[in-house]
Amino acid sequence: MKNNFIILIILVSITFSFSSCNAVKYVPENEHLLIKNNIIVNDKKTFDNEISDYIIQRPNQLVLGAPFPLYFYNIGNKNFETNFETWKKNHPGWYKFTKGVFSEKQARGVRDFKFKMHQWWLKNGEAPVILNPKKTKESVENLKLHYFQEGFFNAKVTTKNTFIKNKKTIVQYIIETGKPYVLDSLSSSIESTVLDSIYKTHSSETLIKKGEQFKFSTFIDEQNRISKLFRNSGIYRFNKNAILMDVDSSNYKANINLIINDSIADVPFKIQKIKTVNIYTDYSFNNKDKVLKDSVNYNGYHFLAQAKLNYNPKILLNSIFIEPNTIYKDESRELTRKHLRNLNNFKSVNIKYTELPNSDDLLASIYLTPLKKYALGFNTELNHSNIRQLGISGKLSFLNRNIFKGAEILKFSIQGSFLDSKDAASNNSLLNAWEIGGDVSLILPRFLLPFKTNKLVPKKMSPKTTFTLGTSLQKNIGLDKQKFTGIIDYTWNPSKSIHQSLQLLNAQFIKNLNIKSYFNIYTSEFNQIKDIATTYFNETITTNNVIDFINTNINTSFEATNPDEFKIAQNIKKRYNIITEDVLVPAITYTFTFNNSKNYKDIDFSFFRARIVSSGNLSTLLSKTRDNNNVKTILKTPIAQYLRTDFEYKKFWNIQQENVLAFRSFLGIAYPYGNSTSIPFSRSYFIGGPNDLRAWKIYDLGPGSTKTGLEYNVGSLKFLTSLEYRFKIINSIKGALFIDSGNIWDITNSSVTLESAKFKGISSLKDIAVGSGFGIRYDLSFILLRLDLGFKTYEPYLNKGNRWFKNYNFNHTVYNFGISYPF
Repeated sequence: MKNNFIILIILVSITFSFSSCNAVKYVPENEHLLIKNNIIVNDKKTFDNEISDYIIQRPNQLVLGAPFPLYFYNIGNKNFETNFETWKKNHPGWYKFTKGVFSEKQARGVRDFKFKMHQWWLKNGEAPVILNPKKTKESVENLKLHYFQEGFFNAKVTTKNTFIKNKKTIVQYIIETGKPYVLDSLSSSIESTVLDSIYKTHSSETLIKKGEQFKFSTFIDEQNRISKLFRNSGIYRFNKNAILMDVDSSNYKANINLIINDSIADVPFKIQKIKTVNIYTDYSFNNKDKVLKDSVNYNGYHFLAQAKLNYNPKILLNSIFIEPNTIYKDESRELTRKHLRNLNNFKSVNIKYTELPNSDDLLASIYLTPLKKYALGFNTELNHSNIRQLGISGKLSFLNRNIFKGAEILKFSIQGSFLDSKDAASNNSLLNAWEIGGDVSLILPRFLLPFKTNKLVPKKMSPKTTFTLGTSLQKNIGLDKQKFTGIIDYTWNPSKSIHQSLQLLNAQFIKNLNIKSYFNIYTSEFNQIKDIATTYFNETITTNNVIDFINTNINTSFEATNPDEFKIAQNIKKRYNIITEDVLVPAITYTFTFNNSKNYKDIDFSFFRARIVSSGNLSTLLSKTRDNNNVKTILKTPIAQYLRTDFEYKKFWNIQQENVLAFRSFLGIAYPYGNSTSIPFSRSYFIGGPNDLRAWKIYDLGPGSTKTGLEYNVGSLKFLTSLEYRFKIINSIKGALFIDSGNIWDITNSSVTLESAKFKGISSLKDIAVGSGFGIRYDLSFILLRLDLGFKTYEPYLNKGNRWFKNYNFNHTVYNFGISYPF
């Protein structure tokens, strides 16, 4: 470890020394490289990113404190000859050498290669930021305007340039804000009696409060609030440009007079109602002038079609919030547009309003252009993980939209994959394992229940029901398995940032098909039992009689003299029973998700998810059959009974210029009871891998401070937390520094579980492993490729005194390949 760090420090030092001397390579004489902006507000230095945004000219981007994009740019040669003949004349030595060794053509190739390399550095690097007095002056004006809009009407902004050696400079922006103006009074001048009545009814909701600091943003927000209020109160023609604010300021106090015009284009504002709603269910611009052949009137709505009406009006109205004989509302139009798009049945949704002649009424027209009823899709992908060294998968899917005329979607898919699995029994071939499966799902844009739920979950929450049936067959991935899955899922969105799901049924039947191969696959477990058999019984065992050997020899007499070996053997037997056991998991799952991300590009938001799972309660009550171990069964298959709850929190901070600090924390607990003494293997917790604790491979760590050496280590309690700093290096290449910590433990209190694997409260916190490292990411816009190098920083299973940085070197590095961010 020491030698690795010395080499790393030397390389970094050489790089920094070279780069420091080279930073001003393309800075002209009598010009200066801008290396820093300092902002001093009332004699105090500030690092407020919002204020920094008003400065037009900023230094070159820093990566870990150094302007690496500038260094990359400086590697390129701006003056490299673009013409071959010129290059040949200026570099006769290179030309003669390449031509003599190769040929004239190769000489041209060498020149072209060098030219393209220089251009690549120049294109992908960042040109030096040369101090521009004009931009500095513009920044001063921006800052003055910003503080003026914040209520500092007498703010002063000056600058000071500090020139340092080697053609570099620092610019200081010195700001004296002075005393801010505060809001003293608010009056209104609203000529329209209709608008005045609506405004006064909601006057308590105003954002302009007496005594608060004058801020221009408050007036913008108030203007938007009033405009939204009027447009949701029937004023169809209202425009926020009709709102004016007259400010009278003196003695650091501002008196506001709200002025709202009574008309637009000489047409007075008035409350307008929607008289008629026409819904065109198969609209096409090319056929818009054709005669409509089908129509239905339902609850005051007119459903129209150019061909045949294919949608059930009653069900389609669940996604329409514009109602006849009600006042116009912006929010009804937006809700309708959003919900119709979410049906995934229509290519476009267009809503238009027309003012009816000689009337204050409106005609609402909803134009729906359907997607193709049937769709066939096929996709393939390559994948890699610590379990699957290489995977090639393909999926064929068939889609049927509006199958029952209620905007439902029926989807049928078949998928298969070939894998190079390190845990497959046969490792002679490259792709030594395969998996095939199929599933069918039906999505209904409503709740399908025997009772009404409109009061609990109104239609604006986008209620949805999904039925799924699936099956899969795995060959030589761990053990051969066959799975059958059935899911009934109800989802709804109480708000833009909250999503809830209730899986009334999430049942999975798992059948193991190749139990005899268990110890051929999990060789480390076989080797441990083999050592016990050889050392203590002088017996030679095979992979076919391991369990018989344990049942015969690992008894209370053996425990009395060899307690550690007894627990090892019994623990392996327990794991064998868990992994090879056929099991039925009939679970009910509730999930609450909060996500205030505005869109997929947002890098400053919070995420929280809580999930609770209850399995086997109703099934065990109904079951009347038991197996030889007195465990209740259905179709001769044991029923898994347990409770599990997970909590996950993520927070992202946008620091500056694509630099993001990301935090993730996870806590999960699973507890078997009643009919079960353990959690099914597929529902247990593991730790490690590309999206987890990256300094350990998947399943390699835990439980607790044990070092089992087994292929698969699982637990019933998991804690994980990560902190990652993400930054842009150059163009589409990004980097990351991260710290992960966590572990799994056993909380079942099984007698054969090692003490070091059990969770014992606060004292078990010393078992939390810590990994750190760095990553390189390549952003292709539509996908992000990732390589993270994880270093074992704290290893809880080592002897005390050797746990920190014992194996912190490249020899023990875990290389994590992944797609997209780890969280």
